[in-house]
Amino acid sequence: MKDLFSMEGKVCVITGGSSGLGSYMAQGFLEAGASRVYITARSEAKLNEKAASLSSLTDGDCIPISGDLSAIEGVHDLSAKLHERESHLDVLVNNAGLGLGSPISTMTTEDWDRVMAINTRSPLFLTQALLDLLKAKATLETPSSIIFISSVAASGVFPGVLAYSSSKKVLEHVTPSLALALTDDFIRVNTIAPGRFFSEMTRGAWENAESESYKSELERIPVHRYGGPDDIAGVAVMLCSRAGAYFQGEILNLDGGHRIRH
Repeated sequence: MKDLFSMEGKVCVITGGSSGLGSYMAQGFLEAGASRVYITARSEAKLNEKAASLSSLTDGDCIPISGDLSAIEGVHDLSAKLHERESHLDVLVNNAGLGLGSPISTMTTEDWDRVMAINTRSPLFLTQALLDLLKAKATLETPSSIIFISSVAASGVFPGVLAYSSSKKVLEHVTPSLALALTDDFIRVNTIAPGRFFSEMTRGAWENAESESYKSELERIPVHRYGGPDDIAGVAVMLCSRAGAYFQGEILNLDGGHRIRH
C-alpha cells in the first residue's frame, strides 16, 4: 500500500504548466517521485522560472519547453522536441486552455476558432503525435496515462462562455472514445473537470477576498471554498499511479459539489 500513489521514475508532460492547475500537477508529480516532468507554455521567461522553482523542491527534474499550441505547427514542434529527448512517456496531461469570454451577441469567428484550436484541436492532435512514446513502455501492470482537463462549464449553462463551455464538452465526449481506442495499448484516458480553483483564469473573481461577490460565490459552492494545489494534484497523481489504475474513460468532477447545487 505504501507505493499506491507512487510515480517513481515516471516521465510526464503537462501542457500549460507555468502557472495554475498545470504547475500544481507538476509539483504533485515530482513530489510523488516522477523523474522528469516537462512543462510547456508560451511565455519562456515565466516557464523557465517555474521549472527552476519546481526542480529545486525534489530530486526530479522539471524541464521547460516553450511554444504556442494554438497552431498545429506548435503541436508538431513540441512533439519533435519530446521525441528528441525521450524514448517513452508515462503521462500526458493536456491542460493548456483558453478561457475566453464569448457571448453570442459579440462572438466572432476568430474568438470561436481560437478557443477550439487551443482547447480541443491542440490536445487531440498532441495526443496523436505522442502515441508512440506513450505506447513504448506501457504494459498491463504499468499502463500509461492521458488526462484531459475539462471544466464544470462543460455540464452547466453559464452566460458568456459559449465557446469555452462547448470546447470542454468536446473533451468530455472524446474521453471515452479515446479510452476505448487505446485500451489494448495499455493507455488509460480520463478527464478531470475542475470547478473554481485559484488560478490566473479566475484571478478576477478571487483576488479581492473581501468583496461581496467573492463571499457570495463561496456560499454557493457546497464546500465553501475554492480548490487549491493539493486538490488537483491529488486527483492527478491518483489517476497516474497504481491507485487509479482501474479508471478508464471517466470524467472526474472536481468542483467542491458545484454540480449538485446548480
